[in-house]
Amino acid sequence: SSGINAEYGDANLNILKLYQFSPDLITRSSIDNVHLVLTKALMQLPNSDYVYCRAQLSQDMIDDNLTKKIDDVATLLETCQFPEFWNVIQEEKIFEMTGFVEAARRFICHVVRLTYKNIEEEFLMQLLGPMEDKSEFMDIVAENNWDHNGDSVFVGHKEEMVEQKEIIEKMPIEVVTPILAIR
Repeated sequence: SSGINAEYGDANLNILKLYQFSPDLITRSSIDNVHLVLTKALMQLPNSDYVYCRAQLSQDMIDDNLTKKIDDVATLLETCQFPEFWNVIQEEKIFEMTGFVEAARRFICHVVRLTYKNIEEEFLMQLLGPMEDKSEFMDIVAENNWDHNGDSVFVGHKEEMVEQKEIIEKMPIEVVTPILAIR
């Protein structure tokens, strides 16, 4: 696992492997554990923890309704359908897990940084989901070192903001002729 908490990720992966190879150990409580592990793995995007964990599941686990819902949420995130993602997570208690919303916003900021140089403020707010107030939005802008300019936010790299300057050099033709002469 390449996520933030590598030891926990590996331990979680091992739990899933244990359930995979010992289906007799599966109880309601272990299914709840699988859901928690999947949700934690989803919080590590853009790392591939979720894919690794998902690959360890038995068909029974995959067919479980909440597992399907977590899969749907993962698909919405991975396909950048962020407004729909925010609607769907309201429906399940598991997505109220501490840090889940922050992790989703970190991933969305990552995608925005890769996709845009400038983005409309209103559109960025939609992507980042429901917030208490504008100051929460401004905190996210500041945390990412983005520049808020009126109705838009510059999310590119600062180096890209440097204005290009056209340089015109005037060289006498006598200087250029020997260089260009074909021999």
